[in-house]
Amino acid sequence: MAELTNLSTLINRMQRWQVLSTVEEQYLVRDLDEALRTLKRTIRPPWNLKKGSLKVFSGVLEYPVASDHDELAFLDDPKNPSYYSDRPRFRYTSLKEFYENPDDRNDLAEIWDEGTKYLGVRYNPIDGDQAVRLDDAEDDDYWTGSGDAGTPVEDTTFYKFGNGSIRVPITSSTGTATIKNTLLTAYSDSEYKKKYHFKWVYLDAVPTSITLRLHIDASNYLETSGITTQFNGQSLKADSWNLVAQDLNTATETGTISTTSSFAYEECDLVGASTGTYYFDKSEILEWSLMDYWYYSNYNIATVGEEVANQEYFMNSSEVYSTDSQLVGDSEWADIIMYEAMLIALTDKEVKENVMSLIYSKRSQAWDDLISKYPSLEPLMTTLKYRFTNDFLTDESI
Repeated sequence: MAELTNLSTLINRMQRWQVLSTVEEQYLVRDLDEALRTLKRTIRPPWNLKKGSLKVFSGVLEYPVASDHDELAFLDDPKNPSYYSDRPRFRYTSLKEFYENPDDRNDLAEIWDEGTKYLGVRYNPIDGDQAVRLDDAEDDDYWTGSGDAGTPVEDTTFYKFGNGSIRVPITSSTGTATIKNTLLTAYSDSEYKKKYHFKWVYLDAVPTSITLRLHIDASNYLETSGITTQFNGQSLKADSWNLVAQDLNTATETGTISTTSSFAYEECDLVGASTGTYYFDKSEILEWSLMDYWYYSNYNIATVGEEVANQEYFMNSSEVYSTDSQLVGDSEWADIIMYEAMLIALTDKEVKENVMSLIYSKRSQAWDDLISKYPSLEPLMTTLKYRFTNDFLTDESI
């Protein structure tokens, strides 16, 4: 169990100093929160480390972060043997180099797009047998549209993968555009619950939601409705390719589904889609490889009744605090937060020089004690500076 320091204890220790004894309590709390904000830019303490899990798929590069993700620590494959040469050894790199993929390394990056943070993960050892291509979306003979969806047509000039996509005109009327795709080869898999159903969709405008279905027939199918985000956690985007997915283990079952079921067609419903032109590219069934996902949480405060951090600052989003809430972390960390907050609180007061010197001294000692015990695990960014046109060992072109 982590060390905990009550907010009331920090306030009492601060008000023990005569120069701060008259400061209103709420302002001391705000100064403590300001100290937390400042120190988050300086150090990642180990009690903020949190281990989650991440399902990684072949060919999928973008993944959602945890709701309290602050900074990435590392990603690892727990199934690999404990030999150094067999670990994934992800290289944490820049956004540009992650997408350029200049070599065959396993790459890891944090990506921002329109205010949303997500992870970029390229894990090469995933076996290609873990991927089943349902359709390349290059032949309109197997596609039909109903409701607000018109006749699907093959398009060889606008696509995400391969040599084409399926273009579907939509006229807003009933509120739902239904696009069905009969599989050239029926899909059957006794372990389908260990997999996800992925589909690429280009949206002319963002619909209210998307529904994905995998059908045995009209009465028996797996369904995930109300999809409003891409697989990576980002909101659906207009004028862009969107990767959407359903977990076949948690999808809603209608009718009878079993490990011997044979799925004959897939369906995608665009609910509330505006009039326009939409495109569909490849769809796949992908098996995941479960990774250990270590990250620094942005939670620092355990609220009343909690033993682990579940809130970022003492003041919550409604500007309310409780003196019974607790700061999570070693005593040295609590001292640093307190002394930093005291220095903030004293900026507009006339203070004797010896008092300030004493506070600075105590803060410095707390910092020294903390840093010597807890080095940061935040990864350093690595990029390639040189790329040779020939292998200097064999003199063979690479």
